[in-house]
Amino acid sequence: MKKNKKLFNIGPIVAIMIISTILIILSFILNKIGYKGYMTDPETHEKTLVTVNNILSRTGIQYIFSSTVSNFRFIEPLVILIMSFITLSIIDSSGLVNHIVKPLKRVKQNYITFILVFVSIISTFIGDYSYAILLPFAGVLYKYLDRDPKNGILITYVGITIGYATGIFYNYQDLVLNGYSEIAAKDVINNFQIEPLAYIFMLIASSLIITFVFANIIDKKFNKRIRKTEEEQERFVESSLALKVTGIVFLVLMLIMFYLIIPGLPFSGILLNDNEKLYIAKLMGDNSPFKDGFLLLFIMIFMMCGYVYGRISRNIKNAREYNKSISKAFENTGFLFAILFFASIMINILEWTKIGEVFCLNMANTMEKFEFAGLFLILATLFLCLIATILVPSTVVKWKLISPTMVPLLMRANISPSFTQMIFKVGDAIGKCFSPMYIYFIVLIGLLYKYEDNGEEIKMLGTMKKIMPFVIVLSITWIAIIVGWYLVGIATGVNTYPTI
Repeated sequence: MKKNKKLFNIGPIVAIMIISTILIILSFILNKIGYKGYMTDPETHEKTLVTVNNILSRTGIQYIFSSTVSNFRFIEPLVILIMSFITLSIIDSSGLVNHIVKPLKRVKQNYITFILVFVSIISTFIGDYSYAILLPFAGVLYKYLDRDPKNGILITYVGITIGYATGIFYNYQDLVLNGYSEIAAKDVINNFQIEPLAYIFMLIASSLIITFVFANIIDKKFNKRIRKTEEEQERFVESSLALKVTGIVFLVLMLIMFYLIIPGLPFSGILLNDNEKLYIAKLMGDNSPFKDGFLLLFIMIFMMCGYVYGRISRNIKNAREYNKSISKAFENTGFLFAILFFASIMINILEWTKIGEVFCLNMANTMEKFEFAGLFLILATLFLCLIATILVPSTVVKWKLISPTMVPLLMRANISPSFTQMIFKVGDAIGKCFSPMYIYFIVLIGLLYKYEDNGEEIKMLGTMKKIMPFVIVLSITWIAIIVGWYLVGIATGVNTYPTI
């Protein structure tokens, strides 16, 4: 028991340093024993040898010293979190959040939890921006509801992460995965094509089921109110006029934004990439102005709304107070940026050494040796994807590695490529919930530290322990959905079924 307590008392940064050290040692050992895998190119079908790189070699050591600063500078969550904090600071300091949330105190917490979980799940339509926007907001929401902000952040994190396997909208990531699945399927059936909405029915049904289950298993302690001292209670002037004017401004700005992403109208569609054919690719593709500028639009809209509400309500009296309000959400975020720095080193060691890639390739190739079929093959595939996600959190990279093996393998067992892709998405989402290599799990821990005000220390393993009950129940639910859908055999989407 004492050893277990010591294990759970390891701080997050120390834990990251330990994991980094293990990766370094593993890269040396695996390189020396010749650990390797063969990657099949999705386009040419040529096999390429992939070996583990030794980070302790001359080249590896040079890489660590030459790339540490640049890798941290370009780490994805860094900029979008800063922009999100600026936005949240302004709408919070203006009193707008307080005015909007205050009536929610009279609403039953079960309803709020259900809505928060559902919004978290469907928010994956905008990709990883959902983490940057919703996680900080969930903390502020729970604070104004007199509840522990850490619980709101934890619930939202699990909702978003699990949401990558479901959601009622197709996102751009689904489109990319479809492309790899279609290429891999042609090894079995020439000219095979996947319907664009191949599992839309399954997405909608699973979103509702997962939301209902998740909202109902949240422990009662997550809904307990916390008492605030008089000093902790923020006092804002509430103005109905300010709220009405802000609502009009928000509506006008949103209409302008929507007009900019609607194709075919005069001067519309400016933020779309016209080189793409499908609308989702035009909107959220890699070269889409909307995808690259979404956070800029987000920050501009809410900065304007916060300023309008703050000036009319007199919560922000002048430009000096407005400028000062921009930094409010950055309070107690030093640890977040510190842990992201160490995490960037760990993740770049993992990517450079290719330990995760070789591991994925070998797991996929091992699956071919076992003569699984039907439900056993489905469950084995789900488990493989879950384990692989711990070392390769990137959904697209992982599917590019294993789809040339897994899609044909399951097709020969009469399982459709789209259903295989859905199984992969579920394993990927569950694995991300507790993978220390997933950058947004690190962001979660950093945000929890922001609200560490009751003496409770935030630990990496301790956070995993809190998440695991949710993950276990949601995993069982997902397995039941997949198995049930396969056995019943109803359509997963437009002209698509679990079997070929």
